[in-house]
Amino acid sequence: MYVTRPLSLYRRDPSAASLPPPEGPNSGVLVIQDEEAQPTCLFGLMNSSRVTDLPFPQNKNLQVRYTKRTGEHRRVETHRVVFVPVLGRPLSANRYYVIKIQAGWNA
Repeated sequence: MYVTRPLSLYRRDPSAASLPPPEGPNSGVLVIQDEEAQPTCLFGLMNSSRVTDLPFPQNKNLQVRYTKRTGEHRRVETHRVVFVPVLGRPLSANRYYVIKIQAGWNA
């Protein structure tokens, strides 16, 4: 079972990520990006869609890029994914299930 917590809680107090998950078997924390934790750019004038720090919010579809180099050739793969924290671990463990989003699906 998951409980939800705002991302701004972990931005204000990073040590909160090391707290154990709620009591009970198979429990964990889902992090929701709230308005206070919305990243900005251009000196805070515009909202940004980039996520650069852990923990990852679970209410956002994210893009991951993988670059593979072979000699002079470079190949970049981009995938839309959702990161879901592993049950029974604190967020500071940085353990996630990565679910690839199928084309045409929006959350």
